[in-house]
Amino acid sequence: MLENLQARIEKLRQEIDAADGEARDELIEHLDQAVMGLEGVGVEVPAWAHDLLNKVHEQEVEEGFDNLPV
Repeated sequence: MLENLQARIEKLRQEIDAADGEARDELIEHLDQAVMGLEGVGVEVPAWAHDLLNKVHEQEVEEGFDNLPV
């Protein structure tokens, strides 16, 4: 199972790099789930995956603040 998750994460990296828009967003959600699966069993997650997910989450937070009424 761990090997499948690790292989899936690497495949997602290639797919995310080639995708855009909603397709990319969906792939990033799959990456987030796969990363949580690895973390759940105590396996080290590739740094690039953490970096990408952190960047996406930061953008989501900023977009939330941009939409707050003043």
